[in-house]
Amino acid sequence: MKRFQQLIVFLLVLVFALSACQTTDTPTEEPTAPEATAPAAEAAPAEEAAPEAPAQSDIVLNVAPAGQATTTFTYNFNPFSTTYMFPTWSGIYEPLMINNRIAGELTPWLAESYEWSSDNLTLTFHIREGVKWSDNTDFTSADVVFTFDTLKNVPGLAGMGLVAVQEGGYVDSVSAPDAMTVEFHFNRVYTPGFYDVIAQQIVPEHIWKDVADPVTETNLTPVGTGPFTEVVSMQDQSYEVDRNPYYWQPGQPYVKGLRMPAFSGNDTSATMFVTGELDWTGQFFNNVDQAVLANNPDAACWWPAVTSDQFFMVNGTIPPFDDPIVRKAISMSFDREQLIQLALQGKSSPSDITGLSGGYAFWKAEDLSTLGDNWTIQDVEKANQMLDEAGYAKGADGIRTMEDGTPFDFELVMVNGFSDWLAMAPTLQANLESIGFKITINNYDPGQFFGKLFVGDLQMSLYFGIDADTPYVYYRNIMSSETFKPIGEETGFGQNMWRVVVPEAEAPLQKFASTGDLEVQKEAALELQQIFADNAPVIPLFHAPTFYCYSNAKVSGWANEADPFVRPMPIGQNASAEQLIQMVSWGPKE
Repeated sequence: MKRFQQLIVFLLVLVFALSACQTTDTPTEEPTAPEATAPAAEAAPAEEAAPEAPAQSDIVLNVAPAGQATTTFTYNFNPFSTTYMFPTWSGIYEPLMINNRIAGELTPWLAESYEWSSDNLTLTFHIREGVKWSDNTDFTSADVVFTFDTLKNVPGLAGMGLVAVQEGGYVDSVSAPDAMTVEFHFNRVYTPGFYDVIAQQIVPEHIWKDVADPVTETNLTPVGTGPFTEVVSMQDQSYEVDRNPYYWQPGQPYVKGLRMPAFSGNDTSATMFVTGELDWTGQFFNNVDQAVLANNPDAACWWPAVTSDQFFMVNGTIPPFDDPIVRKAISMSFDREQLIQLALQGKSSPSDITGLSGGYAFWKAEDLSTLGDNWTIQDVEKANQMLDEAGYAKGADGIRTMEDGTPFDFELVMVNGFSDWLAMAPTLQANLESIGFKITINNYDPGQFFGKLFVGDLQMSLYFGIDADTPYVYYRNIMSSETFKPIGEETGFGQNMWRVVVPEAEAPLQKFASTGDLEVQKEAALELQQIFADNAPVIPLFHAPTFYCYSNAKVSGWANEADPFVRPMPIGQNASAEQLIQMVSWGPKE
């Protein structure tokens, strides 16, 4: 039960991080594929001659991280937990490397470079020289080995690297030939595992080896390598984490600290942002242009969409949703432009039949017309024709039935507090009724919703999308038997929660994972796009953004639409390592 509750909390965070919205513009330059998939590749070394860093300031930025809405804080800075607080991941602790999705490149971090062995069974990282923990102890490869061994040997821990070393994982062991070298020994060729490994937050062995229970430890005096490690204040409704006195990047961070005030939800944080009480947020703001930006001259927002598409999901174990024709017809009933206006103030663009967002530009088919008919364009007449021809006849009441006479009478699940979802619900209902469905909208509290979602106890709803580093993980989580769980069994977060399996996907998934050849992987990705387009296992609606607003009142150096150097949304739990790049980019106000 405790594990299930933790998963619910974990999901609640990502709801706010990934629920839909986006600017229509994506980076003008097509992202290149990260080097990590190629064997014997190295991440580009850090610049040797960085400009002289400015003097550090006494500025404290006020932050409202995504998913951390609360009126009273319960403190936890344990990076092995699912309920840790900002900035535990990618603030107090750091990863080996950062996959900068918006730039389409790897950024070396605690590791300066890496290479694969010729057989792709050993992944070697070379540790950065001169990194210290915040207690002035040297960071070494032994800390990396300890972190992964702890994940492997202590049940109940969470972490991005857990999938690599847990029972049935693809890494047999992690070793340190010397203080600056770490080797991951794979039991099979699985090159996408690189991303799981580099994303794991590394902890200090000399501290955590004496922790009695890493599962329940709250770690209120953390020791990390990150830019903000000193917890200087913990009150019921605010806390502050100040800079690491021994941070390895000279002159960084520029600001003294980050202060996190309590806020009850998106509307509260919007008010705080307008009045200047917040400097950096990851919240979705309704009517952002008129209600927020027009009322604070220092405020700006940028909602890049480089990760996933927002989905409409149907339970694939329930007829008629096990029929791809029905799923495609549902998709063709939707007025995506209207949905975008209702939920996202027009700040997005419709999905296509690959289900891939702009962050996968390198992998996408150049001519989508080669994948077949476009079922992501509204065509109610054709959708009705498809259902008629498939034998789902309309009754006298206009409601379609299955062969056994069961009517198309279904529940559309919505969630209290998800303002963008609730805004779309009536239109989704009307669109579905235009092709012969009877739809009842029922709203649930978040805890109830996630409880139903995990075990497949729903018929149709929305889903936030999947943030994956490669098309392999993206499509595996959407339509592979590997991520399928029967109704009643808990599935993993973002892993085939619609319970649709497409057997044809298994071969190209294996093809992608068992090579380091980028061209072969791209071939597999194109095959997977065709399979997705043929089967519509989920119904992509529009490109989902990461919400991010900032204030120019105190500092400069913010990532923005004109200078999109990173995806900078602050996140409470399941934080992206990309926020670290923003944390070391602030400078004096211009």
